[in-house]
Amino acid sequence: MLRFAFAVVFTLSTAFLLAPAPSAAFDLFATHEVTVQFATQDGKPLANAEVQVFPPGDPKTPVITGRTDAEGKFVFEADRDGFWSAEARGADQVARLMIRVGGGSEQSQSWLSPFLVIGVLAILLALAIWYRVLRARTRRPPS
Repeated sequence: MLRFAFAVVFTLSTAFLLAPAPSAAFDLFATHEVTVQFATQDGKPLANAEVQVFPPGDPKTPVITGRTDAEGKFVFEADRDGFWSAEARGADQVARLMIRVGGGSEQSQSWLSPFLVIGVLAILLALAIWYRVLRARTRRPPS
C-alpha cells in the first residue's frame, strides 16, 4: 500500500511540475496594458493632450479617449492583438503612432500541450492499476 501511495504522489507531483504555469494558460478575456508616450517634434513631452485610440481594422472610430499626463504618457487596455493607432492633439501639434499589440514574440509556444500531460497521466494511472491487480493476484492464496 505504501508503494501505491508513493506512486500516486509521484505521479501527481510530476503532473504539477510538467503542467504549464497559469500565466501561460489560455485566457478568453486577456488584455494587454499598453503605455505610449507622445512628444513634440523637438522632443518635449506632449503634456495634457487629448488622445484617441483606434482598434485594428477600424481607423475611424475611437474606442478609447483620454488625456496624456505631464510626461506625455497615456496608458490603455488593448483587448485584441493587431496594429492599434493612437492620436494625441495638443494646443498646436498633433502626434500619431501605430502600436503592435501581441504577436509571436510575446506568446511563447510550449512544446508541452495539455493533451500530452493528460495522456501521460492516463498511461501512468493505467500502469498503477495494472500493477495493483498483479500484486493482488500474487498475494491470493492458492485454491
